[in-house]
Amino acid sequence: MSKSHNVYIITKEEHRSSIKKYIHYNHNPNLHFYFVDIPDIFKKIFKGFLYSGRLNIWHKRAFPIVRQICTDIKIDIIHQITPVEFRALGDYGRIKEVKFVAGPLGGGEYIPKGLKFYVKSHLFTELLRRIINEWYRWFYKCSGRFKRCDCLLFANAETQSYLQLKGDLLTEIAVDKSFVLNTETGNYNKTVFLWAGRMIYRKGLDFLFDAMEMLPINLPYVVRLVGEGPEKIKLMKRCKESEKLSKHVVFAGVLPYRCMREEYSKASVFIMPSLRETTGTVMLEAMSNGLPVIAINGFGSALMLNDKNGWLYNGNTKDEFIHALSDAMLECITNHSRVIQKGETVLWKISQYTWQQKANIYNCIYNKLM
Repeated sequence: MSKSHNVYIITKEEHRSSIKKYIHYNHNPNLHFYFVDIPDIFKKIFKGFLYSGRLNIWHKRAFPIVRQICTDIKIDIIHQITPVEFRALGDYGRIKEVKFVAGPLGGGEYIPKGLKFYVKSHLFTELLRRIINEWYRWFYKCSGRFKRCDCLLFANAETQSYLQLKGDLLTEIAVDKSFVLNTETGNYNKTVFLWAGRMIYRKGLDFLFDAMEMLPINLPYVVRLVGEGPEKIKLMKRCKESEKLSKHVVFAGVLPYRCMREEYSKASVFIMPSLRETTGTVMLEAMSNGLPVIAINGFGSALMLNDKNGWLYNGNTKDEFIHALSDAMLECITNHSRVIQKGETVLWKISQYTWQQKANIYNCIYNKLM
């Protein structure tokens, strides 16, 4: 945005050192940074799904700084781009004579009924998240905070529907156009499915394993899992106890970001069995490396994927979801030409999701507001 505008950025104190290092080597007179911190006690209390509490405290501390900047300098637009979760929406619409854009907002998505089986011991977490969501939805509506936004953007249709507000759908993620590789990927003798992320319950790896159990054992494929997390030991034990899973699952561990390019180049398809996800940055990274994607027909993936660049599975029950995911994997294994075709299409699709294109979209929104 700073290529065409003066941009004043208010961000967290934790980012100061990395930003100072960046601007030392990338001087830009159109960028101006301000750093806001909160007491350490709140950082310790508000973690995990309570993180929105920490962010709302941060917004209260940032507000007078933002208002002072708007007083000293003629600011036209305030745009709260992060955090994506709607539970941490600042009240910058109170600042007069400045337009306030919020989003893309997410966080209003829930695990589909047919996949709730996989929540198991995390029911309390999901219940508490729902209570917190309900509180913030009620509070923001009653306080008029949503009404004070001049433009609302939503990262997925589920969040927009949950909040029952008007606005545009726009994914929160993007990649730099220089990261997009126009290369062939995949091993045509064996289909390589790649998954990457933190191994937590909502990433749906138990669901993925159930889908794999539906496939014939001698099919030529492998599922590579990149990442760590609290679910890893349990998942490794399950693979050890299953002949099918032990034959086809590889735990690759945590890899440096620079090594992921090699993982993408070896893979045929990126698989994303998440039970709940705003969109997922890793999906866009995979697409920028020419990988078609298997994901649920919902959340942000429903905005980015279609039959030409991936596989979207649906279901109403647990069995329907398992069979739908298994069928998508089976098509990838038995129809390499279809995988190649979708991989070629995905590179065209990714051009719509670069930061450069997103800046153009934001510019159109700003110009319309002004």
